[in-house]
Amino acid sequence: MSRSSKQKFSRRWHRRLGPIIGIQLLFWSLGGVYFSWVHLEIVRSETDMAELEEMNMKAASYLTDLAALFQKSQLEHVVEISIGSMLDMPVVRMIQDDFHAELYHATTGELLSPVSAETATIVATTDFAPDVPVSSIELVDSHTPGGEYRGPLPAWKVSFSNWKKSALYVSANEGRVISRRSTIWRAFDFLWMLHIADYDERTNFNNWLLRILSILGLVTVLSGYMLWYFTTPLTRPKKGSAAIDGQNTP
Repeated sequence: MSRSSKQKFSRRWHRRLGPIIGIQLLFWSLGGVYFSWVHLEIVRSETDMAELEEMNMKAASYLTDLAALFQKSQLEHVVEISIGSMLDMPVVRMIQDDFHAELYHATTGELLSPVSAETATIVATTDFAPDVPVSSIELVDSHTPGGEYRGPLPAWKVSFSNWKKSALYVSANEGRVISRRSTIWRAFDFLWMLHIADYDERTNFNNWLLRILSILGLVTVLSGYMLWYFTTPLTRPKKGSAAIDGQNTP
């Protein structure tokens, strides 16, 4: 294939692929700028977490007989048990899965779950450092495809009246904050969706659409470099050498 034929070939494919992959390249660039400039601590709203004094678990009074809690429990099986605190109360959390968990007072053995909207609001406002009022609270009992909350259910969504439209999700069965969301996180999630081309769950970066787009993007870039190579004066053959080569050609 002659040099002019290679040039036409690379130009043809670069023009064909450019409009197709150009939009995705723009998405990748926009996402890259946002991801590199906005710290994850801000995206996760960790900068809005209140600095709470840790409870001294050693000084708290606990039930020593977990067998009593197992007998009381309505869970079919338990895969995780943790001792912690909720609103300065020692508690025991027994977890079966994302949909089944129980919360007990660690001293009295009283079942505390599911927590009420009022309790969830107190848990959220105690965790949230900015002094802004709560705008709404609602119960989330199902996952929306592509939604901002993907944690244990049911959960209370406690929304705040700040410019970031912050929302804290409190597990009704575990009595603790599971997720923190804001406009900054939502923008991150939207750009991440475009970045990995997963428009459903926004979590699968091994999908076939992304694989195809990545290959097309690579071909587009390579064809652009080929076009530059065949058109730049730096690699273009000199006229004298071309003439000599033509004379020596039988």
